[in-house]
Amino acid sequence: MNRFLKLIVMIAFAAISHASFAQNPSISTVEGSKTFGSGINLDSCRINILTVGYKLGMANSQPTVYSNIKWKGKDINSTCLGNEKFEIFLSIGNDTTAKYIYAGSSGAVVVGAGNYEWGNHPYSATVSWDRLITRNFGISNAIHFASAEEARAIWNHSFIVKTVKLVTEKGRVFILK
Repeated sequence: MNRFLKLIVMIAFAAISHASFAQNPSISTVEGSKTFGSGINLDSCRINILTVGYKLGMANSQPTVYSNIKWKGKDINSTCLGNEKFEIFLSIGNDTTAKYIYAGSSGAVVVGAGNYEWGNHPYSATVSWDRLITRNFGISNAIHFASAEEARAIWNHSFIVKTVKLVTEKGRVFILK
């Protein structure tokens, strides 16, 4: 009986703690960052630490997605990441079905120098519902977006951002946790 009671308490604690970390961007802003810290080589660009920050919210009944990048290069004033082409996806969910928020591309995020200072995202604005959620990630022409109705349902339900996936133009994937 004692083992059974411990099991029930552990399951209840896990359910409560999981629910307390899930957030709903339609109610309040969801923000955070994920980091890849073991070094990345993108062609001739050496990145020692890469962090992607994100902020999700609502404006005029439309979703807003903001992403930003800071990185530390091999050389303190390196600008090589600014020449790379990539897409950013936020892996979300509370279940086993993969879902991603499209968080922008190198065309939208102005990457700073490699001295670990944030760049900027001058195009942060509302996103069309039918260009928000996808079940796959990859280069732009291979992304299949969910319908506006499905995206609204996912967005208006609490979720957590599990990882950030950065996908290069050549299809290389880097997972930031």
